[in-house]
Amino acid sequence: MGTYRFKLPDIGEGVVEAEITAWHVAVGDTVEEDQPLADAMTDKATIELTSPVDGVVRTVACEDGEIVAVGADLVVFDVADSDASADAPTPDALSSDAPSEVATAPPDVQVESGTYDFKLPDIGEGVVEAEITAWHVAVGDTVEEDDPIADAMTDKATIELTSPVSGIVSAVGCDEGEIASVGSVLVRFTVESGGNTDIAPAQNDTATKTPAAKPSTPVKTQSSRPAPQTSIRALASPAVRKRAKDAGLDLGSAKATGPLGQVTHADLDALNSVMEPVEGETRIKVIGLRRVIATRMQDAKRHIPHFTYVDEIDMTELEGLRKRVNTKFADDPTKTKLTVLPFMIRALAVTLRDWPQFNALYQDGSDGLSGGPGNYVSQFSDLNLGIAAQTDLGLVVPVLRRAQTLSIWELGTEIGRLAVGARDNKLSPADFQGATTTVTSLGPLGGIVTTPVINRPQVAIFGPNKIRPKLEMRDGVVVERLVMNFSVSCDHRVIDGYDAALMIQDLKRRLEDPLEMFLN
Repeated sequence: MGTYRFKLPDIGEGVVEAEITAWHVAVGDTVEEDQPLADAMTDKATIELTSPVDGVVRTVACEDGEIVAVGADLVVFDVADSDASADAPTPDALSSDAPSEVATAPPDVQVESGTYDFKLPDIGEGVVEAEITAWHVAVGDTVEEDDPIADAMTDKATIELTSPVSGIVSAVGCDEGEIASVGSVLVRFTVESGGNTDIAPAQNDTATKTPAAKPSTPVKTQSSRPAPQTSIRALASPAVRKRAKDAGLDLGSAKATGPLGQVTHADLDALNSVMEPVEGETRIKVIGLRRVIATRMQDAKRHIPHFTYVDEIDMTELEGLRKRVNTKFADDPTKTKLTVLPFMIRALAVTLRDWPQFNALYQDGSDGLSGGPGNYVSQFSDLNLGIAAQTDLGLVVPVLRRAQTLSIWELGTEIGRLAVGARDNKLSPADFQGATTTVTSLGPLGGIVTTPVINRPQVAIFGPNKIRPKLEMRDGVVVERLVMNFSVSCDHRVIDGYDAALMIQDLKRRLEDPLEMFLN
C-alpha cells in the first residue's frame, strides 16, 4: 500500500484559497477515480473536486466552511503501490457542477463509528422551545456521559442539559441566544458504538430517533467557551467571509441574494449599513433571561392598561415591633431574623381576603394562557405570591405558596429560602410557577415612588418603597416618624382606581397598627 496526497489545485487566475462548502466523503470511505470528493467555493465559482485515484480516505484537511490554501493537502488516500504519488491531480479532475448536500467530515472519525443525535428533550409541561443561553461544548470536543452540554432557558426555568453518551461533538444545532424547538437535534455525537441514527458520521441529515432525555438541574454559571460552530453555515465566498469576520459581522444575519443562495459583497454592504456601530458604541446581544424579561414586559405594557396608586404609610409602630421581636428571639436558633417583608405579606394576605379581585388572573385569550376561550377573571382563595428578586442574571420571580396559611416565622424562613435559591440559581421550575399576584421591593434602595409593571396575566403588583424618616407636627410637637410610600399597579380592565384606593386604606390600617394583622 502507498499514499496519495491530493492537494487543492490551482482553480483560477488570482485564486489563492477556497472554502470547502461540502464534503462527499469521510475518513475510511473507499472511493473510485473520478468520484466526487468535495465542493469548493471561490469568489468566482463553486466547483466540484473529484478523486484522481482509487483508494481509501485516510484523512481530510478540514470541516465544512473552512478555508484551504491552493497547494495544501486536501485528502490523503491509502492506495495500491502502483497508484502511489505525492502529486496533485491534473485540472481535468475539476468540475463546475453545483454542490450537493453539505456533509460534515471530522478528520479523526473512524468508519466503524456511529452517530448519536441528542434532541432537545421535553423539559416541561407546555414547553415547546427553549433558548440555548450557554454552550459548554464545541465542535471537536470529547465528552463523557453526563458531562454538561448546554444551558437551556424556558419561560419557567434555566436547566442544564447533560450528555447521554460518551463521544466527540461533530455538530451543534445553534448559537448561544438562539431558540431550539423540543425534538430538534441539539448536538450530534460521533460515538464508538450505540448510535441512534442510520446515517454515517459524515452525514448531516435529520435524525430519526430521539434519545432518552437525561435528568437536568438548574444552573447559574454561563460558559466561558467561545461560541460553538454550527451544523448550518451561511454560504459565502472566502473573501466575503473574511470581510465579515474582520468587520465582526454575522453572516447569518445577512439577506443572501447570490444566485446559489450565497451572501455577496452587496449583501454585506446592506448588513453593514444597519449593523455598523458608531464610534464609542458597544453592542450587547439580548439573550437569555434579559430577552425573556424584555418580551414579558413588552407584552404586559401592550395588553394591560396600567394605572398606579400610591399612598403613604406610617411604619413607626411596625418597625418598633419588628426590632423587639428580633431582640427577644435573637438566641433562638429556630427563629429567623425578620425583615419588614414578612409583616407586609402577612398584612397583605389578610387584606386580600376582602379584595379577591387583586389576587387574580385575567385570561384575555390573546396568548393561550387560559387553555381555552378568553375574557374571564380567575380569583383565588390561596395567595400564591410572586416575590421579584434581582440576581446577577436578571430579575426572577419565585413564588411563595399559600402565604395566608404561614406564620410570621414561616414567612421569614420561606422568603429567605427563595431569596438564596434565586441568587444561586438553585430553585426548581416548580418554584416559579403558579403566582396569583406579585410583590416587588428594592428594600433600602426602594426610592420614593415606583410604578411596577404587572406580571401578565396577573392583574396587580404591589411595590413597597423605602422606609425613611419624616418630621411631623403632632399635638403641637415636632416628632420624627418612619414612613413609606406603598405603590400598587393595577389592570384597569379588572380593577378601578376607587377600589385600589380603598384596598390600600385597609392595608395601611393593618401596617400602621400591626396588632390588626394578627387578629383575623
